[in-house]
Amino acid sequence: MDAANLLSVDVDTLFEHHSVPEIDIVHKKIQSVVENKREELRLMVGERYRDLLQAADTIVAMKDTSQRLTEQVDSITMKCRNLNDQQLLGFKISEPEDLLRNRNANKQLNNYFSTMLQIKLLTTLPELIWTHIDNDRFYSASELFIFSRHVSTGLQLDATNMLMQHLPVAKKQWEILKPFNMTIKMHVLATLEKEDLNINVATDCLLSLLILEKNSLNSVLKTFLNLRCKTFLNCLSNDKKRSIEERGRVQNIILASLRILNNTIDIIEKCFLENGLLLQRLQEHNDVNSLPIITLVEEADIVHSYLLPEIISNFRVRIETQSLDDTQVRESLEQWIIDIRRIAATQLKQLFDYVSTMSVIKEIKIEANSYKNYFKFDQVVKRLKLTQTLDFFEQKYIPLINQRIHDIIHDNWAKAMQTTFESLEQSLTDINLSSLDIWYENINDLPSSLEVALSDDTKIKKLLMKTKGYDNDIISLCAEFDEKLKSIISEMNVLLEEQATRAEDKLSLIVFLRETSEAQLTHFLSRVKSLHLVPTQRSELLFVARCFAALLELCPNLKTCFCQRGNWRQWVGNVTANSIEHWNRVCMLIEEETFIFWQQIVQGILQESNCEQNLPSSITNENILEEFANWETVEIEQKDESESTIHSTFRIPNQPRISLQTYLFTLVHMLNSNVPQTLPTKVLHYYNVNMLAQILQQYQKILTDNMSSNQNIALQLYFDLKFLQTIFAVTRDDKQLNDQFSALQGTCKSFIDPFDFELFSEPISTNVKRSIARYHCQFGVLTPPFPAHMAPKVSANLQHEKDPNVLCLSSIGSSTAWFPLLPIVTPASAEYSERKSAIVNSEKPASTAAHKASLLTSTVTNAGGKVKFDSKTKSGAASFFGAMSQDWFR
Repeated sequence: MDAANLLSVDVDTLFEHHSVPEIDIVHKKIQSVVENKREELRLMVGERYRDLLQAADTIVAMKDTSQRLTEQVDSITMKCRNLNDQQLLGFKISEPEDLLRNRNANKQLNNYFSTMLQIKLLTTLPELIWTHIDNDRFYSASELFIFSRHVSTGLQLDATNMLMQHLPVAKKQWEILKPFNMTIKMHVLATLEKEDLNINVATDCLLSLLILEKNSLNSVLKTFLNLRCKTFLNCLSNDKKRSIEERGRVQNIILASLRILNNTIDIIEKCFLENGLLLQRLQEHNDVNSLPIITLVEEADIVHSYLLPEIISNFRVRIETQSLDDTQVRESLEQWIIDIRRIAATQLKQLFDYVSTMSVIKEIKIEANSYKNYFKFDQVVKRLKLTQTLDFFEQKYIPLINQRIHDIIHDNWAKAMQTTFESLEQSLTDINLSSLDIWYENINDLPSSLEVALSDDTKIKKLLMKTKGYDNDIISLCAEFDEKLKSIISEMNVLLEEQATRAEDKLSLIVFLRETSEAQLTHFLSRVKSLHLVPTQRSELLFVARCFAALLELCPNLKTCFCQRGNWRQWVGNVTANSIEHWNRVCMLIEEETFIFWQQIVQGILQESNCEQNLPSSITNENILEEFANWETVEIEQKDESESTIHSTFRIPNQPRISLQTYLFTLVHMLNSNVPQTLPTKVLHYYNVNMLAQILQQYQKILTDNMSSNQNIALQLYFDLKFLQTIFAVTRDDKQLNDQFSALQGTCKSFIDPFDFELFSEPISTNVKRSIARYHCQFGVLTPPFPAHMAPKVSANLQHEKDPNVLCLSSIGSSTAWFPLLPIVTPASAEYSERKSAIVNSEKPASTAAHKASLLTSTVTNAGGKVKFDSKTKSGAASFFGAMSQDWFR
């Protein structure tokens, strides 16, 4: 099907007479025809539009060409006319004499007016130059100076001018204008040394140096950098004639120095690099169509300038200089950076030493970071291919700021530790020797209001402080120390809240605070140990030990220095586990040092008590009555094989020997006189271990004596050892001490008949428990908390109030009790009290009769003269007596 026929195709007929493949072929041909028509339309419209544009451009070009041609024809006509007039003058044979005379007269008159006008210019220029200098238009002042030199030189070289011989004012006026060369240069250099230098003023100054000194651009660049380096040095230098207050705040000086550096880089980028303002001004002044210098004078109302010769009226300053490439700029700039670093290493560091607060540092950082939005240092570095960065704040100021922050933290910590140490020394010299003052009642011990009672500050809770042994000196010392730490933490908050600081810098700051705190605390502990307190100075040692413990409890900001606050973690991330580990290590260090002072106190008390003198190392007939207390007589009933009743009576000790009790009461009295509170658990354990070691040495000496072969003495010593081991809770954990007790008890058993010991062991154990129940409260300051399984059976009838004494809360740590609760007896124990009184009443007559019968022991008979034992005791005795006949006992 032809393309022409495609336009007249009937759709219905097409689908009736053709198959689907044929219809598809027709569809493709129609699409091809449509695309061809579209391409033809595009070409036709494009060619017509292009022709129109070419015609318009041709018309505009013809118009410009016609105008230039017209101007050139007019110029040629004018020049031909002037040339014709000049050539015709040479062919004139003669002129009228009057005309020649008039011409000479006019020429002299013109010379006169021209000379007078030039002298007028010389007299006007000084004031005009000063005006431009005062307005910081140094290039215009330089142009006027060169113009004045040009005019003065022309007048002085005109030897034919007789008027100059009669008017020496021109020469004198030049003597006035000549110093302006140095004056303008001095003002230019002084302006380039200003801290706040405008880009336009800087360009004007640089142009002045170019035309006055006829220097190259590279030389001017080096001069400019040297001047800016001097400006930086003058800003930072500590002028001894002026104090910091006179020169301004330290913050302003530091920011001014940073602005000098940033402004210098900005001027170099906008003046010396490609298409810079300085290069543009050079092109403008070297242009042929630039205005002559006389136009600057005409502004000062100088009339009749047409009388001036052309060499003066058309005078222009030409600046011939080589172009400045990036290599020269890079070399000069890198040398300048080196000089700036050298100056900043000394002067800038000294200036930062005057910064004393973190708020000033924060203001410096905020102001300095605002400059980054204006200055684009990376573009200059990339363009010049510099090997060093131009961001002076990050390169030089940030390290000095971080160093100063560290110095402030270190100095504040050192000052806090020095003040605390001096207060501690002063308190040791004026220590209050009355240790019982802490138990005196005072109305100020109670909270004055509900707000005080609910306050988290434990220092204002006087009663709680007394339970911990903290007097007013310790509280004031800790309060002063904590206040100084609070100021350090507040300074830290100022910096950590600053958004521009990176998270890693904040983290390093927190780590430095923690390390500084740990180092300063370690140094403080070393200084306290250097006081060399001896064990006899128990009041001083106790005061120091309490101070160390109070530092951990009463100084919450001390823990903040090691453990992050909640708002700190959101800035630097959660590293709490590591911080708590450091805090625990510091707590352990302080507790160890505290324990060393407690050890000295304990050693002093034990040395003064002198166990060897107060506790006899031998038992003789002379001191046996003084050593042994009354024994208890126990009667048991057993039935033999014939069902007959057998009565057995034996005597056993019921309390430790008198000298041991006296010695323990002496230790309690000495301890109470020095330490009004009970001892911490660790100190108490150390005290008991050393005390028991000395006691066991005395018992070892007794058992090695010949008199120890007496079974009764061995029973008393065994009772004492059992009593000491139980009341002081010597367990298997104390292996060495436990082994000593076991060895000595085994030695005592060796002197006792085995059958008797098996019979006596259970009653002795019961009496040991009773003695512990009796003496535990009396020896309470020496003994650990009362074990429940050591209590006698009757104690089960006692009922105690829940937590009856708030003083049990006293502790070094949060879970270590200083002393056990005091039992409070309730009416439920009335039955036990009646039974106990009956036992005591029955003991008195029996005890008196037994004392007359025996010197060694006395018979103490319980109610009814019998003591009932449990089934275990009965079965043990039955097994023993059942194997024997009744005749054996006779």
